[in-house]
Amino acid sequence: MELARPFAMSQPAISKHLKVLERAGLISRGRDAQRRPCRIQGRALAEANGWLEGYRQIWEGNFQRLDDLLDELKAKEQKRRRAKR
Repeated sequence: MELARPFAMSQPAISKHLKVLERAGLISRGRDAQRRPCRIQGRALAEANGWLEGYRQIWEGNFQRLDDLLDELKAKEQKRRRAKR
């Protein structure tokens, strides 16, 4: 319940998310009587972050090229409109 409190999610939904993270190796879960403490697996998280970072750089480059193209098209359209006047 402690994990679900800050989120607009039910405790069962939080549990499902934790199971997915555990299967992915991003967290480990233990047992302490009724509690199930979770630990972040730093190495696995760093590997995932490294993989995502490569894609972030690719997408940033793609979006920058798209921005440049849109700016170029806007400039051409403005020039065409001025020429019509």
